[in-house]
Amino acid sequence: MKIKYTTHAEERISCRFIKKEWVRKAINNPDKTIDVKNGKKQAIKKINSDKISVIYAEENNEIVVVTVYWGE
Repeated sequence: MKIKYTTHAEERISCRFIKKEWVRKAINNPDKTIDVKNGKKQAIKKINSDKISVIYAEENNEIVVVTVYWGE
C-alpha cells in the first residue's frame, strides 16, 4: 500500500530526526501493533536501541501517517 504523510507527520519526522525508511519498517513489520481511537493504529518498532511509534490510518487503499515519535 502507498504511504502518505500528513503535514504534521512530516514536521515530526524532520524535527525528531526519524527516517522515513524506519517509518515504513514500523508499518510493514512492526514489533507490536495497537488499535487506538477512531480506527487508527499504532505500530511500534525497535530501531537500534530505541523504539519508534507510528500512528496511522488506512484510508482508500493508502496508509496515512498521522504522527511519529520516539518511544511507545
